[in-house]
Amino acid sequence: MPSWTARDIGRQYKSASDKGWLPFFETAANKCGVSTSLLLGIASRETNMQSIIGDHGHGYGVMQIDVGSFPDWCHSGQWKNVEAGVLKGAQVLDMKRDAIRLSQGQRISVGGRSFTGKAITNDADLIRVAVAAYNSGTWAYYNFSTNGDPDKTTTGHDYSADTLARQQAFQAFMNS
Repeated sequence: MPSWTARDIGRQYKSASDKGWLPFFETAANKCGVSTSLLLGIASRETNMQSIIGDHGHGYGVMQIDVGSFPDWCHSGQWKNVEAGVLKGAQVLDMKRDAIRLSQGQRISVGGRSFTGKAITNDADLIRVAVAAYNSGTWAYYNFSTNGDPDKTTTGHDYSADTLARQQAFQAFMNS
């Protein structure tokens, strides 16, 4: 059961529109080859469409860029610029997707565990695993490759499923 309603997504969409953020999501989505609604879904899941420092000081901006992975970017203050933050989030997602593509069939290690990256034969699965990896890194691909569930170690054990459901809700608002 999601912790949000279509009404919540509608309020977030209106807020992003009123703040002039929608073009940032559109531009970043086009640059990185993903849908605008997917980036909106990630921002919704991460921050309910707010530019904040969250995750106990580890996530920065509307897309919650991880300070452990991108310390220079986070500490530079660029996260305060929503346009830069949305683009950085799209680039992180794109990096996760590329890493998964390159790792298929390869031996990979994560957290002291070694596995062979499972082949992903369709775009929907690739996006789902990349979205889960946005939250939990290589663990998402490990879990997909070993048990078919990229969300096993994500926040709430539902990160990609919830984010993709939010994406669909945003797409409905974008189409109306």
